[in-house]
Amino acid sequence: MNVNHFTQKYIDWVVKLGRLKFSILGFLIVAVFALLTHIVLSLLVVGRIDWQSLAYAIIFGLISAPFVIYFFTLLVDRLERSRLALAKSIQDKSTLLATISHELRTPLNGILGLSQMLQDTPLNQQQRNYLNTISISAVSLGHIFNDIIDLEKIDSHNLELCYSETDFYSFLTNIQNIAILLASEKGLQFQMKLNENLPHFLQLDQTRLSQVLWNLLSNAVKFTENGVIMLEVKKLSNNQYSFAISDTGQGIPSQELEKIFTMYYQVADSGKKSAGSGIGLAVSKNIAHLMHGDLTVASKLGKGTTFTLTIQAESIEKQEKPIEKSAVQNLQILLVEDIQLNITVAKTLLEKLGHQVDVAMSGKEAIQAFEHNSYDLLLLDIQLPDMTGFEIARYLRDGYQNDRYDYLPPLIALTANVMQNKAEYQRQGMDDVLRKPLLLNELTACLNTYFGENETVVNHSKMNVNQVIPDDLADYFNPEILAELLEFIGKDLYAENIRLFKQEINGGDLDVAKVYQEYLKGNITKQQLADTAHKLKGAAASLAMQSVQNVANLMQQGELPEWRENIGLWVTEVEQQTKNSLDLIGRWLGEMNVS
Repeated sequence: MNVNHFTQKYIDWVVKLGRLKFSILGFLIVAVFALLTHIVLSLLVVGRIDWQSLAYAIIFGLISAPFVIYFFTLLVDRLERSRLALAKSIQDKSTLLATISHELRTPLNGILGLSQMLQDTPLNQQQRNYLNTISISAVSLGHIFNDIIDLEKIDSHNLELCYSETDFYSFLTNIQNIAILLASEKGLQFQMKLNENLPHFLQLDQTRLSQVLWNLLSNAVKFTENGVIMLEVKKLSNNQYSFAISDTGQGIPSQELEKIFTMYYQVADSGKKSAGSGIGLAVSKNIAHLMHGDLTVASKLGKGTTFTLTIQAESIEKQEKPIEKSAVQNLQILLVEDIQLNITVAKTLLEKLGHQVDVAMSGKEAIQAFEHNSYDLLLLDIQLPDMTGFEIARYLRDGYQNDRYDYLPPLIALTANVMQNKAEYQRQGMDDVLRKPLLLNELTACLNTYFGENETVVNHSKMNVNQVIPDDLADYFNPEILAELLEFIGKDLYAENIRLFKQEINGGDLDVAKVYQEYLKGNITKQQLADTAHKLKGAAASLAMQSVQNVANLMQQGELPEWRENIGLWVTEVEQQTKNSLDLIGRWLGEMNVS
């Protein structure tokens, strides 16, 4: 920046000098310059000053001065015009990018929001896969656009970070959800491993950090044909954290590792034409430096690549408030849900928080219950046997506006959609949205929003997850959700749900191995097999069985190009993951009984 500053000052001085034009000062400058030049040359060549020649030189200098100044002025004027044109061009580019940023984000957010809404409507598997592709493409386009905007800011040294208090666990969950969708587009698995001493809250620029992680994850998926994408998050020191993204892809040649972060550089994909803009890693490296960290890479050809992002972030200490009951109690709640496992989890959690819960398993039952009882809150699943949660919400709002109902309580959507957009749910008649399975922290925060004081409710089980859940279980289960299930529905009820799950996978509705054999015999369609995998995914999620859920997520996507080739392997893998998960949880629950 010092060289640029000096150059700019010098150009400004030259421009001012050019404006002297035919002034007396201009004459004197040229005359003195000619005189000094003649004196120096005379001394160097003949060793003395020829006064007659000096007089001629002065006369020549005075005569030529107007011409020299004139042409010098033309040159400087042209230089100034070029400089002003360049400055205007840069300003126009910045203005254009700012305008495009506003104009493009609105329709892009609309595409993403509406595609997320459609995920909660009845769809066949092909339509659901199309929507996943739309969602991934919209998110990808948004991050590419962020890279372009940041590139311009880097060039003008205007890139700044915007820190805010961030729920680190929720942030990582969102990254995990979108990464699972991204990986499943190519039939890959995604795994996330968290260090045991991660804080709950950090001061982060969420947008920039997610932008960098997206660039790294999308590159990992792009250059990996089969296997696993892994994100490992560690706390290195008091305020330093690392994010290591590993893949089992083709690897990067050693001679290209030094160039990988160069602007516009692209690594060829096995002889194919390189894909991408070539700016993502360069921008990510700059963002890492702004976060007082770095971005490095290690790779082995044919084995895979690991990108490691390090950042500095200040942890935020909050006074924990262990809560046995919600800050809001004694609510009359109508739970509208048709999956028994989800009903058990949600109903038990709500009752533990001090609420009265009625259950409706269809839209018709929900409307009848609402009309014959007084409820403070409705929790509405979106996909029901006879109608959607949106249709229920619109029916109730229409009744309220037409005076059929005197009061309309808050309507909260329940969804397994990994990318919720609250504004879109509100446009469809909901007041808010919660993800399934219900988590204590999110549920109590939602209840306090509508019925209680604005206080922060901290899930103390989340803060101590890794003291509760052993490491071997954390390889197969989501430790955060498992800890909450055990605490709020109890070990005995969780064990009963595990027993029911075993029955369903051994000859019941969730026996994917049996259904797969029927598919091979031609007795059922691919869609029926995918539907069974979808049910298995939902049941596994309700029990926090993350590894089973991930494989079932691949199995349910019948339109994947790799599906027919890999479905047999996935069936075998989901059987093994299920067996390992059930064996581990069974032993652990047994040890808890003994102790």
